[in-house]
Amino acid sequence: MKNIQDLYDFIDRAAKSHKYPDNTAWSLKSAIKKFEPLLNEEERTSVEKFRDNLDPLTQKLFNKDKSTSASSLTTYKSRVTKVISDFEKYGNDASKMANWTVKTISRTRHSKIEKEDAPIENGQMSNNSESIQGMARFELPLRPGMKFVLIVPPDISDQERSIIKALLDSLNQK
Repeated sequence: MKNIQDLYDFIDRAAKSHKYPDNTAWSLKSAIKKFEPLLNEEERTSVEKFRDNLDPLTQKLFNKDKSTSASSLTTYKSRVTKVISDFEKYGNDASKMANWTVKTISRTRHSKIEKEDAPIENGQMSNNSESIQGMARFELPLRPGMKFVLIVPPDISDQERSIIKALLDSLNQK
């Protein structure tokens, strides 16, 4: 019967053989540690029992630890599920571990502009991220749930100021 310490040892072996990046190994161990104080003796000494009781353990952790959000608990649970699954596939046989091919997911960072942060051009939202960098942003709360947002260059000219003033004045004429 495999116990919780065997999971930690498996993660270390997988990290040393480059099956898990170091930060993934760390996060998998952290997820197990999050559940460990809740485990009874049977769950500590049996990975299978730990896996079988993961749903009620997650609920128990949610009820006990109010500082952890539900989405974080879901992440912890998925990490524990992943490491147990990998352990059951590759942890008992050194040849399976050696032949384990890891799927590499490459991600690229996208610069995101929240909808409310995007500059407005002719009454339309712009997705041009270059136009926000170096700009001055002003927010004015108007009433609950409503605010006025103005994004302008820090060196705004008198002519640009008069255009903005004229636009605001035209809103009064409704």
